[in-house]
Amino acid sequence: MIALVVIFIITGTAIIRMQPAVQQSRANAAMAQVLTTFRTAREYAVGHRRYVQVTFPSYPGTKNQIQITILNHLTSGAGNDAILTTITFPNLVNYQLYAGLPDTPDAFGKGSPVYFNGLDGGPVAGMMFQPDGTFVDTTGNPVNGTVFLGVNNFTVSARAVTVLGSTGRVKAYFGVAGTAGSFGWAQAQ
Repeated sequence: MIALVVIFIITGTAIIRMQPAVQQSRANAAMAQVLTTFRTAREYAVGHRRYVQVTFPSYPGTKNQIQITILNHLTSGAGNDAILTTITFPNLVNYQLYAGLPDTPDAFGKGSPVYFNGLDGGPVAGMMFQPDGTFVDTTGNPVNGTVFLGVNNFTVSARAVTVLGSTGRVKAYFGVAGTAGSFGWAQAQ
């Protein structure tokens, strides 16, 4: 009986200690999905000479999705628009900002968890990758922005993906704890 109690205590302690690692793993998976989604959209735009729109259909809802749509109507004779893919974040991962965590080193702003060109959720009319790989709004102006995400109440799960509009470059960052309880960002490889 004592042996069983000791086993339960050890098992319970191990589960509690693993919780931050599990949450970080979920956040890493979501960050990888967002990064891959943006890069796939850019590669498709360049490779197929099309305009490819990136939207957040459920933002700020609870599904936490990102959708890529091929805007065929902008290319003569290409046909109707088509959804290339829609991704949904892993369980418990949300669009998320954390108090005390600064903006990413790219400094595109952190007014909200999905923040492009100073707007919550991005330009209302939309944003897209062009055939030259740049990320622009519907008038052709470059769009810079950041998607912040993480697991509620786990600051160590803070992740961010940034897009530089003028080149279409997409980068990923993860939150790191500094000294004296401070936090910052490190670029993911």
